[in-house]
Amino acid sequence: MNIKMRRIIKKFGVPLEIYSADKLTGDTNGGFETSNPISSIIPDIVKWPLVPYGTFGSQNQIRNTGSDMDYDYEMVGTKLYPVDSVVVDTRTKTKLWIKHISDLQGYSDSIIYDLKASDKDDPII
Repeated sequence: MNIKMRRIIKKFGVPLEIYSADKLTGDTNGGFETSNPISSIIPDIVKWPLVPYGTFGSQNQIRNTGSDMDYDYEMVGTKLYPVDSVVVDTRTKTKLWIKHISDLQGYSDSIIYDLKASDKDDPII
């Protein structure tokens, strides 16, 4: 059974820019060694749900991994992006890092991303 979530994701989505870690210049491990590589690539524009990381998400993470993780937002999407990609909420200009991925594509067309807010001192964004 494959659960189709694409229409629901688009319906409840907000406009986001995603800068894939694969496209950023720097070392091959997805790191950001150069100064300001984000300005050198064109982001993917998507409309996906972005919600604050709540109590349910924290309980889910503790149950699944045995440890509490410090994330700020969850995003639900339909395309796979690597860890350390940058997500920008175009409404508020909030910049976030993809830090954990739950790939549900074995039985759904959705992926859940755990995001961490960027420091103001991050040199690349």
